[in-house]
Amino acid sequence: MNPKSSGGSIYIKSSGSGSAASSFVALSDTAEAVRSKSKSPVKLDPLQQTLVETFDISPQLMQREKVADLRVAYSKFLDIQRVIEGVNQMELAQTWTWKKPTVQDIVEIYMSRSGYFHRPGKFFPRVSVIPGMEGWLKNEEGALSKKEVWGDKEPSYKNLSDMLDLYESPGKKKKVTKGKKKQVEPSSHSEEEVVKGKGKGKAKSKKAGGGGKKKAGPSKSRQNDD
Repeated sequence: MNPKSSGGSIYIKSSGSGSAASSFVALSDTAEAVRSKSKSPVKLDPLQQTLVETFDISPQLMQREKVADLRVAYSKFLDIQRVIEGVNQMELAQTWTWKKPTVQDIVEIYMSRSGYFHRPGKFFPRVSVIPGMEGWLKNEEGALSKKEVWGDKEPSYKNLSDMLDLYESPGKKKKVTKGKKKQVEPSSHSEEEVVKGKGKGKAKSKKAGGGGKKKAGPSKSRQNDD
């Protein structure tokens, strides 16, 4: 596999079953607008710089925008998955000679850690349940229109979250229970997870109760005879 993508394009692995085909999708027009209004480039450490050079990460995707455009954010999300997969394949081929990067190392090339794990990493792995959403986010030719995908809603993380809840649990209304915290949806990767998936973030379950059950002894109570 060639880990590099052409400048200004996003490498996307085909999601078709049994297909190893890949395609290139151009960034949405909003990327240029975001680029001009974004903050100064983020400083990279040597490991991150190596990742950028090895996988030819587009400078457009490394810009930090103040207001997130969903299509740009989705392009970043897909490229993060490309780099994660590329590092894994290089490790299998024993051609990756640097320290193994964590998902956080890769994510912070594109966006803030908290931004990724609370939004793109939380919502984007699930968008396939919404008809036409993946095609719209990729800005594919022939994709459904904004009206067809979003209806009367504006594209935003909040509306995307509501739509995911609706499609994942059809017929069920959202319930807000007093005193209970809203359960956080699992993201595709944990913050500290090593790229290969066997890292610090692996959860360990604790056995409740510790030892075995005690057998009940015979009753010592005595009935009085009158």
